[in-house]
Amino acid sequence: MFGRIALSLAVGISTLCAQAIPDRPEKLTFPELTFQVPRVKDYKTSLKNKIPVYISDDSTNAPIIRLSIQWKGGGYLEPVGKEGLAGYFGSLLASSGSTELPIEKQEEILEGLAASITSNCGDTSGSISLQCLEKDFKQVFDIMMNCLTRPAFLQNRLDLSKQRSLQALNQRNNSVTSIAGYQMSHLLRGENHYSVRNSTQASINSITRDDLLAFHSRIMHPSNFIITLTGKFDRKPVLDALNTVIGSLKPNKEAQASPKIPAPEYTRKPGIYVVNSANAPQAMVQWAFPGMRRSDADWHAAVVMNHILGGSFTSRLMAKIRSDEGLTYGIRTSLGTGVNWTGDLTGSSQTSNNTVAYLLRLALAEMEKLKKEPLTTTALQTVKNGLIESFPTQWSKSGRVSMFASEDMNRWPEDWWVNYREKIQAVTPADVQKMANRLLNMNNLIILAVGQADQMEAGDHDRPGQLKDVLPLPLQRLPLRNPMTGQPMPQ
Repeated sequence: MFGRIALSLAVGISTLCAQAIPDRPEKLTFPELTFQVPRVKDYKTSLKNKIPVYISDDSTNAPIIRLSIQWKGGGYLEPVGKEGLAGYFGSLLASSGSTELPIEKQEEILEGLAASITSNCGDTSGSISLQCLEKDFKQVFDIMMNCLTRPAFLQNRLDLSKQRSLQALNQRNNSVTSIAGYQMSHLLRGENHYSVRNSTQASINSITRDDLLAFHSRIMHPSNFIITLTGKFDRKPVLDALNTVIGSLKPNKEAQASPKIPAPEYTRKPGIYVVNSANAPQAMVQWAFPGMRRSDADWHAAVVMNHILGGSFTSRLMAKIRSDEGLTYGIRTSLGTGVNWTGDLTGSSQTSNNTVAYLLRLALAEMEKLKKEPLTTTALQTVKNGLIESFPTQWSKSGRVSMFASEDMNRWPEDWWVNYREKIQAVTPADVQKMANRLLNMNNLIILAVGQADQMEAGDHDRPGQLKDVLPLPLQRLPLRNPMTGQPMPQ
């Protein structure tokens, strides 16, 4: 219904065996591959305390079980001055073991079973996960649940993690990629939003084992959890095991349902921003336009527009700047989904210091072309076919439950993806042009260039044009920030 999906080699061979081998490859024929988007209701159940569980059991799989318990809550819950706490909590939850089993014994058992238990925690969520053979599930599951419900948070492992973090802090200004990451965060969200409050030497040194235990107690509320389960298993005994432990979880007085993630309260200042990294052999260029949320009625047209501009290896920016001009190994754009606040349409590339201005002029010219010149129907259909035909690849047995859990975590509507292909197919050349004009507003653009500032600003003598003349926006140099304190340093 949406074109032919590229079939696997095995399917192709079996098809050829059933027909005479043609004399020309273009004469090969393949059966149409139909694909129906999985429905949430076919994979979702819940434990007795209402924790949702997304299950994909497959008797044809190898006898391996993968279980992940995810939670809402992360860095945005850190007290001011304790930046880094969520990350330590996430990493030590599994790697520090439990009060029921010494970590050395835990590691010995898991190694003997060829099993693994891992954990992590980011800005807004975290997870603890296991992978093991079906026959070992009960033993490995018990170990994981002890880590989750009775974590040890060993002082020596916390100390080691903090030492490594301090060493990493000292390297924040060693690469243009790292510098651009923290500088762009400040340009987009200001100084006070949780997403720009990075760890400092002081915050790392202040974190204690008691802080980890308090963070753990806060997270352990049933409403914060979502579970995914994939592999080969009998459903009833596995769900019984989940119900016995996490399905029986009741919040204690410290546990809290994680609150809504706060949006930044900051007015951006469009402009061209330069950060001097004196020894950088190449520059990092990033830019950002205000974007939209996935709930926007024009979202699918924006997806197509971004794919054409820079969202794929065959995009216009890649063709012009990488293939035609040879200025970079890669250049990409990304349309943020706007999970917790309006997303951004961002882009990035690395190039020589003296070709930053030229690269930007080329990129901006492609954006203006997309705004002014409508696509042909044929060119647009090729792009839409690519998006539609690649769509089933994200719906593997394990991928679909991860997708459902992510949608649940981010409060998107169930079965939002069911009509995705139809909506992509309905996008017209006029829709793409409309979205280009809506999103690629140069008056709202923030450009960040990190590298050797004098060279970036002067431009390339073979392709004249200074950085300040790329757009009629103010150009400003930003100071590097002290890697240990996060504060701006004298320029």
